[in-house]
Amino acid sequence: MLPEHLRDLAAVHLSVIARAAAGPTPTDLSTAPYLDHWMAMREFTDRIVLFGDVTGHPLLHNTGIVTSQLFGIDAHAGWARTLSRWYRLGRPLIPDSSVCPFGFRPLANFNVLAAALAAHADEIRRLAAEARDQ
Repeated sequence: MLPEHLRDLAAVHLSVIARAAAGPTPTDLSTAPYLDHWMAMREFTDRIVLFGDVTGHPLLHNTGIVTSQLFGIDAHAGWARTLSRWYRLGRPLIPDSSVCPFGFRPLANFNVLAAALAAHADEIRRLAAEARDQ
């Protein structure tokens, strides 16, 4: 039996995965913060996040940030979807080492990044199906 907190987490993540798969609307992007000099990184917990310089963030304003968990990204179209919001993407930052401070590991290869995001989405869908079957 899937614990209640995992059922709730799967439901929230499933909703964000669906929004990321659909992509942003023009309105989503018109109000989204701008993330420049960004890179995708895997945290020590295995979550994927973005690191970069944000402008126009509703809470953090203009500063360097590590985003909430990443659920979708289209670097060519210039957007990313994290757990909490859409981002407009500027220039990517190319990492110069394989390990960043605090155990973060860069994910500079977009194919590897896409595969990791797809694997997470598949796991969430599996958990949501397990919760429905209970």
